[in-house]
Amino acid sequence: MDEVNLKIKERKMRTRRLIEMGGLVAKANLDHLSANTLFGAIVSLKETLTQHPNVQDHWTTIGKDIFDKEQQNKAAVILKFASEPNENTKRYIRLHGLKWNSFRQEWCGHVKDIESLKNGLLNVQYSIELVV
Repeated sequence: MDEVNLKIKERKMRTRRLIEMGGLVAKANLDHLSANTLFGAIVSLKETLTQHPNVQDHWTTIGKDIFDKEQQNKAAVILKFASEPNENTKRYIRLHGLKWNSFRQEWCGHVKDIESLKNGLLNVQYSIELVV
């Protein structure tokens, strides 16, 4: 039974990693390219990395700078509701980057536009806390 659970866990971890990589393609605004084009670009990246191993440091710096800049423009938020919100409201909250914390029974995450989030919650009773 443990071997089965281990294989399931490994498959879930691999699936999560593949989803994350797809998210990076979308984040780089390359998700409009065909599968053949994307694969060719990735193979080209691998060839460049093989020929010039130090380029990885440069790529890492570029990626880190972009992620850091995005994080600076976001506010850490905790969102709580008097009663469970409907599915449309939950979807709206997720679109703003918040995730449900089942242990704490609250939504939390980093939000780029708090006013936009609030505007979509006009008909719902909630409390919002900015975490500093």
